[in-house]
Amino acid sequence: MRLHRLVLTNYRGIGHREIEFPDHGVVVVSGANEVGKTSMIEALDLLIEAKDRSTKKEVKAVKPTHADVGAEVEAEISTGPYRFIYRKRFHKRCETTLTVLAPRREQLTGDEAHERVQAMLAETVDTELWQAQRVLQSASTAPVDLSGCDALSRALDVAAGAADNSAETALSGTEPLLVDRVEAEYLTYFTRTGRPTGEWAAATNRLRAAEAEVARCAAAVAEVDEAVRRHAELTAQLRELDAEHEQARDRLSVATAAADAVAELKAQLRQAEIVARAAEATRAASREKLDERRRLRADIDEKTAAIAELETEVADADEQLAVAREVAAEAAAAAEGARAALDAARVREDAARRTVDQLAAREEADQISGRIARITATQRELGEIEGGLAGIALTEDDLRGIEAAKAAVDVASAQADLMSTHLELTAVADAELRVDGQPLALSAGQSWSASVSAGTDIEVPGLLTVRLVPGASAEETHARLVEAQRVLADALERAGVADVSAARELYARRQELLAARDRLTTKLETLLGDDTLDRLRTRLAELTARQPAEADLFGLDPDTARGELEAATTARQQATADCETSRRLAEAAEKQLNERQTRVTVLNEKLAGMRRQLTEAQDRLAQARQSLPDDELALQAARQDEEADRAAQLVAHLTAELAAREPESVAAELDAAKQSEQALRRRHDEVAEAVREIGTRLKVYGTEGRKSQLDAAETELAHARAEFGRVERRARAAKLLHSVLTRHRDATRLRYVEPFRAEVERLGRMVFGDTFEVEVDSDLRICSRTLDGCTVPYESLSGGAKEQLGIIARLASAALVAKEDSVPVVIDDALGFTDPDRLTKMGAVFNAVGGDGQVIVLTCSPQRYAAVDGAHHIQLSA
Repeated sequence: MRLHRLVLTNYRGIGHREIEFPDHGVVVVSGANEVGKTSMIEALDLLIEAKDRSTKKEVKAVKPTHADVGAEVEAEISTGPYRFIYRKRFHKRCETTLTVLAPRREQLTGDEAHERVQAMLAETVDTELWQAQRVLQSASTAPVDLSGCDALSRALDVAAGAADNSAETALSGTEPLLVDRVEAEYLTYFTRTGRPTGEWAAATNRLRAAEAEVARCAAAVAEVDEAVRRHAELTAQLRELDAEHEQARDRLSVATAAADAVAELKAQLRQAEIVARAAEATRAASREKLDERRRLRADIDEKTAAIAELETEVADADEQLAVAREVAAEAAAAAEGARAALDAARVREDAARRTVDQLAAREEADQISGRIARITATQRELGEIEGGLAGIALTEDDLRGIEAAKAAVDVASAQADLMSTHLELTAVADAELRVDGQPLALSAGQSWSASVSAGTDIEVPGLLTVRLVPGASAEETHARLVEAQRVLADALERAGVADVSAARELYARRQELLAARDRLTTKLETLLGDDTLDRLRTRLAELTARQPAEADLFGLDPDTARGELEAATTARQQATADCETSRRLAEAAEKQLNERQTRVTVLNEKLAGMRRQLTEAQDRLAQARQSLPDDELALQAARQDEEADRAAQLVAHLTAELAAREPESVAAELDAAKQSEQALRRRHDEVAEAVREIGTRLKVYGTEGRKSQLDAAETELAHARAEFGRVERRARAAKLLHSVLTRHRDATRLRYVEPFRAEVERLGRMVFGDTFEVEVDSDLRICSRTLDGCTVPYESLSGGAKEQLGIIARLASAALVAKEDSVPVVIDDALGFTDPDRLTKMGAVFNAVGGDGQVIVLTCSPQRYAAVDGAHHIQLSA
């Protein structure tokens, strides 16, 4: 199979791309990332495998997003005796066309074309090899699987057959029939994975079922024996539990009596504690009243002394407040004078600044006025040029069309002259002729000639008529000339010119006007900058409106105006500083006045509050003494102390008596007696229930006939074992014979793999050196690599080594398969993990194999393949 040409139209982001591939050798297709290199492989697969109406997600994914059109793929392919052009359009107006160029021409469309291509490929191409001979960008380090490639198998069969003949291996001719019969016999007893099946599985299952039934029946008989034994044990245990339960009831009665006595003593203690707490509360209340009476007397004395001190502080604060009022009034007057001076300085500064601003506005207005004049003149010139361009309809595309039409006319004219018949007439005497109806007069000896490319009539009036008919080729060239002249005339008419020279002159004039327009446009953009003409005019109007009505202002010197502004600014700054100083002094004086006013107010309020508190304390003391004098209060407190002490002594006596009885031990004994009695009662009930249940089960067991069932199961087990033994002997014999033949067949397949391993090692030594060896399994997968005696499994190799071995394996298979079975090797952006030295050596591998087949390399880094001699390079652009 060879890929000669691939055309993509509206495919993903590709508008149109056509690539022609050489029939042999290495072709490197390079381009930037996302330019659509991998899409070429995808497009070829969709062309071959998917129908034009397919709704698979792979087909939907290639629909262009920038336009509502269908993706198109076209390829020219040769395979076996066939060479054909195959095209499909997906998504919109679906279409499939096939043109078979060899061995005989055919044209098909639709599903017939799709099925015809599938038939040709199935006949001539090993599809498994076509899929395996690809190094894809997404799986460049994955091991190559060549086990299903029939073309490679045929090639290895030839190589292995040659080796076997050289070894003079004698074959009887009956080996395949024997293997098939052994395989059939083996499959009657085992599955292909070695699991039992058929008669062998049935015998095994019967034996297992019989063994399980014997075990079940034996367990049932044993269950009856166990129930009888358990019934006897539980009956004896029930008698023992009756005696233990009676002892537990006696113990519980003694423990209950002791617990009742302890409970009575606890009740007396609780009553005594209540009386003691009441007496203690009464004593605490009396002591609190006595302490409160003492605190009132001390508080009255303390507040009287504090009031005297506060009256002295209030007098001093009043004097300081009067002084602060005088200082604050003087500071406020000074601040007011400083503010007046600052206002005058600001007025002077504002007047000076207005004068300077008006002078600056006048200068800006003059500049903008001149700029507007230049812009207006430029726009006027630009308008004149635009008018000239509007009158010229000829474009660059029109001129190219005219030039192309003129060249076509010249070519057609030359071809017509070459292919037409040349007619030459010479008059012997004066003669009147008619050529195609047009009169022609010839004098004696005069000659006339013309080229005849169409049917021409020559008439000698009254004598004869001659018709010249040129050949078909001359008529065709004449028709092409007429058509080319018509196309040229139409192009000249559309451009509005008389001939080609006029078109060229008109286009040259248009180019001059375009250059002038560009120059003026640049000049206009420079004059405008970031502004527009309307904004400039608006700004000029604003500046003009701001000019003063007085004419004397424009006679001022700008430097003098700026000097006055600087002096006014300096005066204003000094006045601001003086005003700020006076303001801070006034604020400080006001703050001091407020602080002293606040202090006087606080002291007066504190004095008034203290006097109220003294009056309240004196009133509370008088009321307390009126209800109970101080002496009687002291006597009452002493009596309540004695009552509280007596109640505490009674509580201590009852607590000691309760401790002597050890209430915790009594409670623990009662709990233990209760738990023991309850446990024995529950155990007695459980055992009695178990005895009743086992008795019921024994009655049921007696009706089931379990012993007879066990005898029947043992008889069936004996029959199943005999049958199992017979089938087992036959199954093991079939398995042994099958394993022996399989072992010999695997040994033969290892010889079959040897040619592939030798080719891989031949190519690999160009890259890895003379010590390179590989181990290849029976499925043609590389299992390990050996260098300098060191063996490394394939999965443990680096990404670069895996890539290189994958490419070498595919090139080895390409070198082994027959020429008629070969397919293109496609390498998509590989060798990205390879160092420069290995890249050079990989180039030698491509040189050794690439010339015999077709190797297509897709890459974004073509320099990786610089070492490949004679590679054909194709550069893709976005």
